[in-house]
Amino acid sequence: VTVNGSCSDQAGNPSGASVSFKYDATGPAVTASPSRGPDSNGWYNHGLTVGFSGSDGLSGLAGCTAPQSYAGPDTASGTVNGSCTDVAGNTNGVSFPLKYDATAPSASGSASRGPDQNGWYNHGVTVNFSGSDGLSGPVACTGGRNYTGPDSASVTVNGSCSDQAGNPSGAS
Repeated sequence: VTVNGSCSDQAGNPSGASVSFKYDATGPAVTASPSRGPDSNGWYNHGLTVGFSGSDGLSGLAGCTAPQSYAGPDTASGTVNGSCTDVAGNTNGVSFPLKYDATAPSASGSASRGPDQNGWYNHGVTVNFSGSDGLSGPVACTGGRNYTGPDSASVTVNGSCSDQAGNPSGAS
């Protein structure tokens, strides 16, 4: 940029001058890039790294925040923040929004009806599974399982649930 000016003395004699300098008051464009996509339904369930890059068409890019890792805490509205600075000293920041849930949902099973006699079932019974997750619910669970034998004094029917972040529960 060149700025011209002039001066004159008491006698009216003019003189001219110009000053040239570089001027950049605009910060760089900044982007955030995750190391991978979400695990399930827009949710991350294990750690990731977010890198930052920028561009500045006038003074040039001086540098950006180093890649940032995120592995918790669980949140429905988290952010990973970074910035870039241009050679003129202007800085712009960006936030990478994310939903993070690395906690498995709870799961439980229950028989569709009570025992037939003295705590024993003597006809087929369906075991249904349900679960809950306080963050990335709703939870999807194994469908009802029908048990019709073999006879046993200690039957176990297994099922599980998973949350929207893709975390599986343990067997229930």
